[in-house]
Amino acid sequence: MSRSVSLASFIWYFLRLGLTGFGGPVALANYMRRDLVETYDWISPDEYDEGLAIATACPGPLAYQLGVYCGYVTHGIVGALGVAIAFAAFPFLIVVGIAALYVHFGSTWQLQAVFYGVGPVVIAIIVKSCWDLGRKTLRSEWIAYTFAATACAVTVIVQQELVALFLVAGALGIFVFYRPSKTQIESAVPRSDEVRLRSIAPLIASAYQSVAVPKLFWFFFKTGLLVFGSGLVIVPFLKAYVVDQYHWLSNQAFLDAVAVGIVSPGPVVITATFVGYLNHQLPGAIAATIGIFTPSLIFVLLGTPLLRRYRKNGRLQGFVRGVTVAVVGVLLGTSFLVARSTIHDVVGLSILLAALVVLYAKWNIREPVLVGGGALFGIVLALFKHIR
Repeated sequence: MSRSVSLASFIWYFLRLGLTGFGGPVALANYMRRDLVETYDWISPDEYDEGLAIATACPGPLAYQLGVYCGYVTHGIVGALGVAIAFAAFPFLIVVGIAALYVHFGSTWQLQAVFYGVGPVVIAIIVKSCWDLGRKTLRSEWIAYTFAATACAVTVIVQQELVALFLVAGALGIFVFYRPSKTQIESAVPRSDEVRLRSIAPLIASAYQSVAVPKLFWFFFKTGLLVFGSGLVIVPFLKAYVVDQYHWLSNQAFLDAVAVGIVSPGPVVITATFVGYLNHQLPGAIAATIGIFTPSLIFVLLGTPLLRRYRKNGRLQGFVRGVTVAVVGVLLGTSFLVARSTIHDVVGLSILLAALVVLYAKWNIREPVLVGGGALFGIVLALFKHIR
């Protein structure tokens, strides 16, 4: 039985995670398992696995949906809404600040130097998080490792995350991971926990401030419906529209926006905030942010009551297990693709290896400190080259 937690403490945790959680979806998912399941015992391991399956099977950024799910299972709709706002609050403020500087100064060598130093450090955090999450999720089941390895290989070969891969893994899991259960199906969720979509309406309505701003909102709302797993999967989609079709950003500005999303704490899809700010400053940033995150909230509120109602069904547990182990492999494959596009030389590889040594050492250096060190190193290296 998990320990109860106050709503204020839970929201405070996600405020801090949004501020200090570097490394994208796999790192954030691993932090949540480490803290919520193992350290604080606020969420049970089974509940976490169910949340990971929901976050994977439904459209929306994985880590953000997982956080919203955790808020829902502990404090219902109020918890889900609280986490939805808290988790995105600090990343939003950070990216808005960076975007404001970017508008004023442009793509300066200092900004590029920070990206150069932080990028490999973020990859190192992702690598360690993949290892930790995989070890705890796959446990000692060889069939689980087989699922994960296959999912990883397919992701690397096709160079993208395939929704069909999760569905196939879940379908196979119905039979492979099926364990008969004597527990009867749980009763329906009380009416007080049912989804009231009207509670989301004020969030959506607040984005309507001008003719152009609603267009930003609807574009990123539709984009949010296409995000499965890692937010990185929407990068090619965004480029096709934001750069090539709509010409909202130049190619360089778009690449900088993606870099900001990767090196910033919190969900990677916070890139939308940067794009929105460059187009219409703060109103555009608000509209794009609400647009990209709203589908996650809707799908979690709709899907969680159904899954929890039938959570003891052996076949459903098998489906959840199949999807969960496939997620580990897909995240590992996606991390490899990100690393390949981020690290281009020996210096970058050296930063990655050094960061891994620090992370696995017993010095207990926190990830934000390591990211700050990477940024400082990048600036010092750029200064040295500039002076020469």
